[in-house]
Amino acid sequence: MQKLTIKRALISVYDKTDIVDFAKFLSENGVEILSTGGTYNLLLENNIKAISIEEWTGQNEILGGRVKTLHPKIHGAILNKRDDESAALKLDNIDLVVVNLYPFEKLVAENNKNLSELIEMIDIGGPTMLRACAKNYLFACPVISVSDYEDIIDNIKNGGIPQDLRFRLAVKVFKEIAYYDSLITDTLSTFLTKDLNFNNKMTVTLKREINTRYGENPHQKASYYSIPTFKEDSLSSFFTDGKIWGKELSYNNIADIDTLILMLSDLENDSAVALKHQTPCCVASKNSPLESFTRAYEMDKVSIYGGIVGIKGVVNGELANILSNIFLEIVVAEYFEKEAIEILTKKQNLRLMEYKNFKYKIFDDTNIKLKSVIGGVLVQEKDLSSPYDENIEVVTNIFPTDDEIFDLRFGQTIVKNTKSNAIAVVKDRVLIGVGAGQPNRVGAALIALDSNPELTKGAVLASDAFLPMDDTVQLAAKYGIKSIIQPGGSIKDEDTIKACNRLGISMVFTKTRHFYH
Repeated sequence: MQKLTIKRALISVYDKTDIVDFAKFLSENGVEILSTGGTYNLLLENNIKAISIEEWTGQNEILGGRVKTLHPKIHGAILNKRDDESAALKLDNIDLVVVNLYPFEKLVAENNKNLSELIEMIDIGGPTMLRACAKNYLFACPVISVSDYEDIIDNIKNGGIPQDLRFRLAVKVFKEIAYYDSLITDTLSTFLTKDLNFNNKMTVTLKREINTRYGENPHQKASYYSIPTFKEDSLSSFFTDGKIWGKELSYNNIADIDTLILMLSDLENDSAVALKHQTPCCVASKNSPLESFTRAYEMDKVSIYGGIVGIKGVVNGELANILSNIFLEIVVAEYFEKEAIEILTKKQNLRLMEYKNFKYKIFDDTNIKLKSVIGGVLVQEKDLSSPYDENIEVVTNIFPTDDEIFDLRFGQTIVKNTKSNAIAVVKDRVLIGVGAGQPNRVGAALIALDSNPELTKGAVLASDAFLPMDDTVQLAAKYGIKSIIQPGGSIKDEDTIKACNRLGISMVFTKTRHFYH
């Protein structure tokens, strides 16, 4: 493939890392350098010969520097196809465009909400020159990243820049600019009235934060990408700043942590949750993290093996001693006391992570959930409805007690964050049994009720969707269930209500379904 000889370069960079050495190399190899503003002054200060853009175009910059490279002579030289038409127009050539963009992303990372400052940090000339050069990669070479300087130097030493490298750098430019524009779109959208109206076009800005060891299975590759505008809500800072002990996280670890945090966000302070494969096996909300975990753990000491634990509160030394005697992958808490860290870090394969954002913070355009499907993506609003805030209607002749109502809401929180079909059996704010991901609801109920059948008398049962017939009620009665919570909405609701009245079970409808697939 034909190599490109570099005779003239345009250099205009915001990030000036290594630019002096790079420009010096170009100059020493006979490359004429055009430059602008601060970059031009820096080159002159380091005795590198350069021509200012103003001198080369014969046009001074205007509008406080907003317009300086948007000039026909510059873009004609970048887009010149080196053919008869270009020759007839007497166009010059710019062979190399070295530009990086204004750091709009830096303001986003700093959570800057000053609209005028954000607007001024939107680069115009840089993306325009880079796009032009990328389009004309057959005859010119774009460089948007400091990391590519060395590659350019090596190839110039070897006779020129090959076409395959120019094409790769062109694609990189389009990708970087697309990310840049998408980030601008998403950020400025937060200044509009909050309205998730599912327009026919949307952008989602993603930035890779970590590579996981593998995906769901060892033969699959995977990474975690953050959405920069979600900074206060995302897990990215948690993975970097919150991790205090342990090896890298896997794809499955991150998926489990997401479910863990969502569930704890719905529950009261001092709650404890243990998950295995994104399914809760131990959950309790008692008077302290120690009591919550102890009571939760008593319900299922088998499934927790190799799982993850979340504490919506502080892990002290006493709780750490209990946790250290269980094989766990991860413990997430709001805070670990010094004694707890000393105890738990003796377990080489355990990860400890602190997360202090156990609450929903809904920002403009952030409450969307994406799911990849063949050839596209499903987009929906997140399920941000809290079972503790939902209105309930008692539909039976028997009324639940206040304690039962609290347990019903607690159970509804669990099934909301459990794979459908989901049934949870709860007593005194402790999960007794859960049935998750079953093809039929009575099957899920049987699994949940049979987990600790000796404890189900006087317990309550929660369902994430309506009971399609009265079979689940009849099964619940055999296990001594006293109250049921479900959305309602089945054509056979009356049969279910009659069965409850006949069997001495109270039942409430929420009219809010919580499918989680």
